[in-house]
Amino acid sequence: TGFVPLEPRRTKTGKVLPRKAPSPLGKATIGRRLAAIVFAHRAADLEPPTSQPAAARLEKAMRAIRREKRDDLPDKKRAADGDVMRDMLTSITGNDLRAYRDRALLAIGMAGAFRRSELVEVTVARVAEDARGLLIRIPASKTDQEGDGQTVAILDGRRLEPVQHYNAWIEKAGICSGPVFRKLTPQGRLTDKAMSAQGVALVVKAAAVAAGYPPELFSGHSL
Repeated sequence: TGFVPLEPRRTKTGKVLPRKAPSPLGKATIGRRLAAIVFAHRAADLEPPTSQPAAARLEKAMRAIRREKRDDLPDKKRAADGDVMRDMLTSITGNDLRAYRDRALLAIGMAGAFRRSELVEVTVARVAEDARGLLIRIPASKTDQEGDGQTVAILDGRRLEPVQHYNAWIEKAGICSGPVFRKLTPQGRLTDKAMSAQGVALVVKAAAVAAGYPPELFSGHSL
């Protein structure tokens, strides 16, 4: 790029990112590279570009990248797209426990951009109601460099209705404490054990197939 490594000037980062928009890199990859830049600055005790006065300029660049990268995959095969997730939610029919759980799992996972490992650790005690939706406390994760955990706000949007699906699942299953997303027996009976990360992956892939999407397009780590 011609820039000095770890030069803590916000404008230079903003200039680099737009150049990547027409490249083969996906928006997720570009986002991860920005996260790496932030981490490198913090590790060197420098102010990261996302915290500097010209932060709006970088956010503008990222919005432009997201717009240009919206059609990275052909047709409607975009695993991170809200329309895709809505199709997957619609494909889960029925009124049994499995259907309620899987709809809540997908809606909450997409709304919070949670990793599989984070979803299976959600407990009732870590979920709080908010005027606009839910607040979910996530313990330290791979993306939490300081190890303090984070609180994720879940707004009940009309497209995915994550809060509605969450409440419907909790009420249907009669869950008052412990893991939110639980294993079910082959007969569909509720257990007191949390789902495994692999179990979440199977739910995602099954919903993708039911909605007509190739399951291989979906990340193994997140929704």
